[in-house]
This record gives sequence, C-alpha cells and structure tokens, in this order.
Amino acid sequence: MQVLTFDTLAFDRHAIRLAGMIENDMHFDAIVGVKRGGSFVCDALCKHFRKERYDARYDVELQRPSTKTKNGTISKILKHLPTIILDFLRMAESKILSFHRKIKGNVATPEVNIPAGLEYILKTVEVPKILIIDDAIDSGDTLFAITETLKKTNPNITIRIAVMTVTTARPRIDADYALYKNKTLIRFPWSNDYKNR
Repeated sequence: MQVLTFDTLAFDRHAIRLAGMIENDMHFDAIVGVKRGGSFVCDALCKHFRKERYDARYDVELQRPSTKTKNGTISKILKHLPTIILDFLRMAESKILSFHRKIKGNVATPEVNIPAGLEYILKTVEVPKILIIDDAIDSGDTLFAITETLKKTNPNITIRIAVMTVTTARPRIDADYALYKNKTLIRFPWSNDYKNR
C-alpha cells in the first residue's frame, strides 16, 4: 500500500491519462460525477474529452458517514500534521474500513437522488450509455448504490465507471477504467489532509 499526493499539476496530468483510457470507448448519453471528489475528476476529464463524446453532464451526491466526520474538526488538525503521519493515518483508515467491511459485510444501499435531466435520459433513451466518474473506489458501496438506482430506472442501461484509483482488492463494484488498481491511496488537492507545499 502506498500514498501518493497529487498537487494541481499532477492531478491534471493524471486526468489526461484517464481521459485517454476512456476517449475511444463509446459515445455516452450522460457523464455523471459523484460529489465531491468525483465532481472534480469529472470536470477535469470533460476538459479533455471531445465534445461529441458525450451529450450531458450531471452530479449525484452520496456520502459515507466517515466523510462527514472527517469534514469537521479533524480536517483542521490534519493540515498541521507531518506528511509521514498523514500517510500512516490514511493507510490505517483504509485497513480499518476493509476489516470493518469483512465483519459487517455489505452495507444497505442508500437512496440516491437522480437529477431530473439524467432521469429524463434514462426514461427516453432505449439503451442509455452512462459514464460514472469518482475519485476512488474503496468499498465500492457508493458506486454500487448509484448504479443500482440507475438500473431501477432503466434496466437496459450500459454503465462504465472511471476512477483514479481502486484502493481495495475486492470492492463491491469495480472500475472499467482506473489509473491505479494496486491499493494506492491518493491525496488530492481537495482532500482534507492535503497540504499546499
């Protein structure tokens, strides 16, 4: 397991690489970013896609409970810790989440609100092709919930998933496109523990 830190330039370089992996796959009726990190990745990829590759772009929101905790007081403390401790904390958090998942199993699928424009596409296109973009897959629960919700609206849907990294060996749902699939944890410019160097 390793932790990489992407500053803005490194993030953009990696976004270009990920966009290149997706570029020639198919035309997408919609591209969906998973708020918060996935929205940033989605914006970066869309800058590098040719416009004829997709028709519309949307965001969906679904947060893990641990994200809410990290966004509070803890995020203020993290910015003052040395990078070596931040890396250790990231790796420990990842191992704890994996262990917790082994004990508890898959979590219940939470409700996902589909934006009206995306719902219209799902209901009017016979076989909609959707690209879902997130920053990382950890357990896969978030993306599983989103894909299941989309499939309920239109079972004929074709879904592709793109992320920067897959951090666990057997997530609930995997990526079709990923730059890293080797338990690499990435500290992005929007991460709570990112320190502007």
